[in-house]
Amino acid sequence: MRTRLRIMFVLLILALGVTTRSSAQSGTNQASAKPQQAGLMAGGVPDLAGLWEPDFHGPEGVRINTWDSSDPFAAHPENAPMTPWAAAKFKDARPPFGARQTFDNTNDPVQRYCDPPGIPRIYMYPWLITFIQTPKVVYILYEYTKVWRAVPLNAAHPADPDSTWMGDAVGKYEGDTLVIDTIGFNDKTWLDQSGHPHSDAMHVIERFRRVSQGKLELNVTIDDPKAYTKTFSASKMYNLSQGPMGETLCAYSEMKQFQENVVDKTQTPSVK
Repeated sequence: MRTRLRIMFVLLILALGVTTRSSAQSGTNQASAKPQQAGLMAGGVPDLAGLWEPDFHGPEGVRINTWDSSDPFAAHPENAPMTPWAAAKFKDARPPFGARQTFDNTNDPVQRYCDPPGIPRIYMYPWLITFIQTPKVVYILYEYTKVWRAVPLNAAHPADPDSTWMGDAVGKYEGDTLVIDTIGFNDKTWLDQSGHPHSDAMHVIERFRRVSQGKLELNVTIDDPKAYTKTFSASKMYNLSQGPMGETLCAYSEMKQFQENVVDKTQTPSVK
């Protein structure tokens, strides 16, 4: 069972641009395929069964740091189409990842407080996801922080949804794609690892499509008129994996241990 300390070591390595997961997956087919290929559809809907891990290895396996496809690595995160409100919040962000990364007094809500990463930031982490598809609800289980979502199919949002960490999600199938529409977020999470904020008006659309037996594509579109002057989107790929899922809980005691034993020792100049 993996501890939070081990997780933080992995994230530190990722921040330096080093891939941490093995590229070998059992039963993964790297060739492209049409949606009608056997095994991609089941009962007239996309078959999303399996454990899926982010692809950091192949030609499509690009590690992205933002959901803005015009700057996927967040080389210039300050150039995101932010409103003055969002720009002010971003200026105060001290992220442990990206072009402005720092572990010195970071105010990343996940790193500092063990807050949930929220949607869509949770997809930025290098851990598994899996789907449980039923006729009325699709459940998404996340290895990172052991959280899950229930996505009712062909349903409507409530007129006045409560503000929550993961938002209010409804889904539908469009051909070979599962489309998830989510509103009702609080504004306590970041969009990504670079510290971009969002407001409680954020509207996220996720599109999951199994492009081949061993490949899953996720496209995320973000519309947040309080925080951004335009809608933007990006895609990332997942590989079919053997797994299994491990324990990746956020424990403040382990976070503190990591801070004291790793971060403080590497950030504090030595005394000569």
